[in-house]
Amino acid sequence: MPEPPKGTGARPSLRASRPQRNLEEPAYAADILDEADEHSRPYVASDAPERPPEDQTDPGQSAPPYDGPKWLAHVPAHSPTVLGVIVVGCAVVLSALLSSGGVGLLGSLLAVVSGTVLCARELRAAEQSPGFTERMPAVLMTPEAAATTTAVLVALALRSLSLGVLPLLMVAGVGLVAHDQYRKVIAGADGVGAYFEPRQLLAMPRLVGLGGVAVCLLALFAPWGTVNLNLDVVPGNAPVPQGPPELRVIATQRPTDDMLYSYGGGVTHLRGWDLPASVVVELALLAVLALLALRPEVERPSWTRYLPAGAVALALAFAGLNMRLLPGPFVFVFGLGAVGFVAVQHLRAARAAELAPRYDESEDETEEVG
Repeated sequence: MPEPPKGTGARPSLRASRPQRNLEEPAYAADILDEADEHSRPYVASDAPERPPEDQTDPGQSAPPYDGPKWLAHVPAHSPTVLGVIVVGCAVVLSALLSSGGVGLLGSLLAVVSGTVLCARELRAAEQSPGFTERMPAVLMTPEAAATTTAVLVALALRSLSLGVLPLLMVAGVGLVAHDQYRKVIAGADGVGAYFEPRQLLAMPRLVGLGGVAVCLLALFAPWGTVNLNLDVVPGNAPVPQGPPELRVIATQRPTDDMLYSYGGGVTHLRGWDLPASVVVELALLAVLALLALRPEVERPSWTRYLPAGAVALALAFAGLNMRLLPGPFVFVFGLGAVGFVAVQHLRAARAAELAPRYDESEDETEEVG
């Protein structure tokens, strides 16, 4: 007879700690007691049944944790551009509340539009606020629009340069925007910077235009007018109210250099930036430089040939309406003459390039007839 198999030993009980049940109790009573024991045991995560992958979702943890710079942790889209736009908005609002000039009404409107376009683009890239970004036109979501609005903010920062806290705040915000957008939409092979070749501005006659625009922008920092801040509208020899007409104030000459009485003579100078439409003139002159820096192979509309001449005409009208016997207007007109020279040269070159193919076709036709 074959030997019986050896025993494998006693198996450990799955529920060794469970007390023995009385066999005389009904079966359903044992099941109820077992279920009560299971609920009384402490919960362990490993005891839970594993869910299928499609059910393992947690809406609260769908976005990856932020691991960027701490100063951008609470900024929408974690973008330096959005933070810069917020800083610029604070500077514009504070300048309006404190009546300290700032960038003016038109400049404030341009800052709001430019900041809205840049914020919408950053939120769309971060897949945030889809309701707001979907309402924006598609043309404003392009890299060209982002580069243009960044250039507008840079122009506004140049206009607000002066001594003070608010100009420093404006320059800091625009610096953040320009640094971030240069990396995103201007630099690189696919950036907007591929359309331009700034070294073209260093060749004649474009160098003359570059110098002329620089002189015009610097002239806007010079005095263009004077404003009398003396609020005393009563003449010095006016009669004393409620007194006989014979009683008059003795006409005395107040010292104009005494700050206690005259506040520096009551006269202050206005810069060119403080005049209306100065921001429009600045943007027009910068557009001329951008057009002159375009690469020759970049396609451009036919109306752009008249852009330099139109900018010169607009700037000349601005200077004529604000002409005074002060250094600012004369220096501005001098620089505008250089820009006008380049505008005429550009218009002639565009005209010659348009007529050149016609002459070639006519020469070919005469040769075929002969």
